[in-house]
Amino acid sequence: MRLLSFGILIGLLATGPALAQGRRGGGGGGGRPAVDRAALEAAIEELKAPDMATVLGAITKLAEFADPRATAPLTRLLRAGPPDELTHAAIQALGAISDPESVDVLIEYTRHRRPRVRRLAVQSIAQIRDPRVNDKVNEALRNALRDSNDRVRGVAAIAIGEHGDRGAIDLLFLAFERNVPEAAVSIGKLGGVAEAERLAGFLGRRQLSEILPGFDEFLRRSDFPDDAKVNIIHKLEEIAGPDVKRFLTNFLASPPPGLSQKVREEAQRVVRIIPDAI
Repeated sequence: MRLLSFGILIGLLATGPALAQGRRGGGGGGGRPAVDRAALEAAIEELKAPDMATVLGAITKLAEFADPRATAPLTRLLRAGPPDELTHAAIQALGAISDPESVDVLIEYTRHRRPRVRRLAVQSIAQIRDPRVNDKVNEALRNALRDSNDRVRGVAAIAIGEHGDRGAIDLLFLAFERNVPEAAVSIGKLGGVAEAERLAGFLGRRQLSEILPGFDEFLRRSDFPDDAKVNIIHKLEEIAGPDVKRFLTNFLASPPPGLSQKVREEAQRVVRIIPDAI
């Protein structure tokens, strides 16, 4: 996006209303504590300050407030083409606010020329969970999974799992096959028994360190069957080694709530039979 001088930017911001009411009105919704209106208005006004430090401070405050009334002023700031540092901060603030009204501008930034901006936009848009925009968010994250930059692809892979897009499982496997190792984490978050078996099929073909994060997600899920968890442990037993022992030892040291005795004992058994690394 075209970069404007800081003075011109401030002039553009000054033409907007001091406070965007938004469809959610008084702010503090979604179980968030109420935000003092005067403090919110003051922070929004500081977005028009002539020095970048004050503007950055205002953006930080608005992110902490997480009030949707700040969405429109932050969007105006972004559309004015601010310096990079302000762009980064404003995108992250919109993620903290998680207002569905910011989806469109964040989608624009997932296509920005700079990979860092695209990465931040992907992370922010993944924080927006609203049925009115879920399809838009899912589509944007899936598109980002095909980004030309490996770090953007990795962030998108993680974000898909955080956003709960189970329909993207096949895309995640395709990404994993194409060297996006972060996809394993989301496969573990979203997949079922068949997907755990499919991920296990990469044992011996890919680095174990790329597969274990996905197995960890499967093993820690309360909605994943115990028999399937035991099967994962058996798959790891077949390639027993120091990395497997370390993985299962760490799993047992910080088990998920409600871990069944069956799974615990099987993991303990495999840990016992694997020799310590020399």
